[in-house]
Amino acid sequence: MRCAALLLALVCCSAPASAQDQISPDMFLDLLTGKTATFTDNRRGTLVGIEEFTSRTSSRWTRANGTCAIGTVFVRQAFVCFTYDDEAPGREHCWIPFLDAGVLLVMSWPGRELQRVTDISTDGVSCTPPPTS
Repeated sequence: MRCAALLLALVCCSAPASAQDQISPDMFLDLLTGKTATFTDNRRGTLVGIEEFTSRTSSRWTRANGTCAIGTVFVRQAFVCFTYDDEAPGREHCWIPFLDAGVLLVMSWPGRELQRVTDISTDGVSCTPPPTS
């Protein structure tokens, strides 16, 4: 079942009414825990990957090329941050979540890469090969 519209409507009703509204990392995790989000590059519209938020502290990330990793999720101030089991220890990916006209986006920091959440579902992710962690 696709629930992106329902979840985004919920966020829109509770968020301030401006063109771009930063949301808290906790609100972002509340929206996505137990769900799977599809991330696309905001400029090119190409698939970046699909992340299944298995809990508030863990995820399963499938990149556009099909490779998979287990993620550790944590909040640091205004950021939702991730580390992945297939990357160098200590390498972090941190994002600022926000809404733009009711659409959920994340901006990396410090790189300022912008990704759009184009789907939120209850479907899991499939990995090639399956993660080892």
